[in-house]
Amino acid sequence: MLTERAACSQPSCSRPANQRTAPQHSIGGDAFGWRQPRQAWSCRQAAVEEEEDLEQYKDRENWYLPKFSADDAPDWNPGRFVRSRQLAPGLREVVVEAEISRDKVPLRNAYKHVGQRASLRVNSGVEHSLLAASPPHPQALQREALLKARGDIFAGEIKFVKDMISVMAEVALLVGEQEAPEIYNLSGEDAVEVGPFTGAGMDLRGPICGMYRYPTIVMFCEGRGIATARALIEAGADEGGLSLSLRQDVRLYYRAPNEDSLCYRELYEEWRQRFNVVVATSTRDTFQEMFDDDDTLAYEPGTTAAVVMCGGDEEAEAAALEVCKEAEIEVITTDSKEMLKSVYITKGSEGPVKSNRKKDDAAAESA
Repeated sequence: MLTERAACSQPSCSRPANQRTAPQHSIGGDAFGWRQPRQAWSCRQAAVEEEEDLEQYKDRENWYLPKFSADDAPDWNPGRFVRSRQLAPGLREVVVEAEISRDKVPLRNAYKHVGQRASLRVNSGVEHSLLAASPPHPQALQREALLKARGDIFAGEIKFVKDMISVMAEVALLVGEQEAPEIYNLSGEDAVEVGPFTGAGMDLRGPICGMYRYPTIVMFCEGRGIATARALIEAGADEGGLSLSLRQDVRLYYRAPNEDSLCYRELYEEWRQRFNVVVATSTRDTFQEMFDDDDTLAYEPGTTAAVVMCGGDEEAEAAALEVCKEAEIEVITTDSKEMLKSVYITKGSEGPVKSNRKKDDAAAESA
């Protein structure tokens, strides 16, 4: 009887389901003293062997990782020359049409923050890095591309492979004749390529974002910093700006060597009406003299923040910082100090894994 029970309790894949019994997980005996045969684990052993075979495939750990939008897209996209105009002797504003779709341009290469520089090349020539004089583009232009990246579908729609969504938008660049002569003399017959936007941009995050905490903003600008100043003034809340139109008082002190070197003079009135920015220019006075002579400015040091944009001119930046020190303004941001560089998540072996990023950060801090 015991032998018959042991024989019937041994699982077998060929036996009918109503005659099978659950396998015993213990190697000890039951009340009758019999032991479960080891052959009962043959199915599980086969499953383990198949799983080990799967682990032998290369990059198997990447099979289930998410694929980010435009992650494998090329860094360079074709652009188009739109127009150019003379701002000052040897200085022009060149406007090109660039691809900004999140379906074609990954976030790490996009224009996101005021103060970033555009990569441009003409006729497959030398790559140039140029200051952007227009603000980052509004998120409304990315609506269709972002919905596609999320995989959303409309009511009654079925899933199918969709074509790449292209979104072209204008980008204004400040170009010097000696800095990039081929871009300075750009025309509609030239082939334009727009690459990644470099740099992290100005550090406009933190306390200076508080509209009610700092209702007064004073800005100091000289040289190539006028490009960053224009981008900051015209940038909206969703474009990396400071919501200057909602501040109580905003002043821009702009210095230039002569009258011909003053850029964007035709925009000063528009900046005052649309963005609440009053522009004061000078070709002889220092920043200190311009600030002291402004009798219409009433400010409290504790509720005033400063923005310094001198385009890399260390002497001019030092003079502006000295004015802030004399005025007891403590919250200051400059175009020479960028915000912390963003770390973009990559998939698989295309970028460092989380553990490696920690090691790299520790090594950078120790250095």
